[in-house]
Amino acid sequence: MKYIGLLSSAASGKLGGVVASHNRGGTYFRHHSIPVQPRTPAQRAVRNQLAAFSSAFKSLTSAQISGWNALGNTVTLKSKLGTTYNPTGQQLFVSCNKHLAELGISTVLQTAPTIPTIPSISALSITQGGTSGAPATVTAIDYSVSPALPANFGVVIRASSVQTAGRTFIGKSLYRTLQGYNPASSAPASLFSIFTTKFGPLPQNGIISFSFKLVDPVSGFAGPAVTAIYQFYQPVGTDLFSITATNESLSIATGSVVLPVTITDNGSFDGAVSWQVLNLPAGATYTAVPNPSATAPTITISKGTLTTAAEGAYPIQVQASYGSFSVTANATLTVTA
Repeated sequence: MKYIGLLSSAASGKLGGVVASHNRGGTYFRHHSIPVQPRTPAQRAVRNQLAAFSSAFKSLTSAQISGWNALGNTVTLKSKLGTTYNPTGQQLFVSCNKHLAELGISTVLQTAPTIPTIPSISALSITQGGTSGAPATVTAIDYSVSPALPANFGVVIRASSVQTAGRTFIGKSLYRTLQGYNPASSAPASLFSIFTTKFGPLPQNGIISFSFKLVDPVSGFAGPAVTAIYQFYQPVGTDLFSITATNESLSIATGSVVLPVTITDNGSFDGAVSWQVLNLPAGATYTAVPNPSATAPTITISKGTLTTAAEGAYPIQVQASYGSFSVTANATLTVTA
């Protein structure tokens, strides 16, 4: 447990079975409970990445480790209690390389860099969605940044999941990285696609907090994050897209057939859709390339283990899914000898 002052006017951490923390109301104490450790693929990927960087630090030369430790002594950070401290060389090594990885730079930075001067983003604003008086389907989430995103730095864009409209505070733990861009000037004009790809379709209403942070692509040092709230309201049951499929005949002699499908967006949707074919006769198989895809893929149905005994007409369905939104299209597959 950490504390400031004899009366614990500011405390954080655990001592025995008691945990000290603080919020806007001040310091408070609670019983310690072991949190559930999530095991989602994304969280495992983050943990594996951090473990890999920690392991890479240990494999550095003595001179390189000394360089990172010396650099850490020149960097001042602030703890949860508001006190300042110097990060270890390993902490700084992991942090810098994690920032570079978010920009898509896979080369591990081994030698301690020179601390750069990173420009500040003075203002970030997000275009609001429809109002309660005139709901409109959200097809774009536009933003403006002042000054303009530079070409000699990268930018990491993060966002919270959709929160209830009345929420006034969004903690750091709710943010997830959407995408990194290097150079920053290559970031898209709309955040809609990268957000819905990460979190799925938007519900009827809510708020999202977006965060922009500039990163030096040479050193991996990052500037302070700037955030902005986006509030939206849209009609219930908005369809993102629709699909159609064509009846086809599968000749066992030929072995395969292409099943034509089309996708029509109902606005400006361009997310990556997952495709599958349902209700095929037992033994038949299919492939969809590419999958997921923002456009209609090439769906090939193959005979697999079908024999002439499977001749006949089969009602099948093509299903396209994006997050919790899913549509199907009916078709008939006729199997012939």
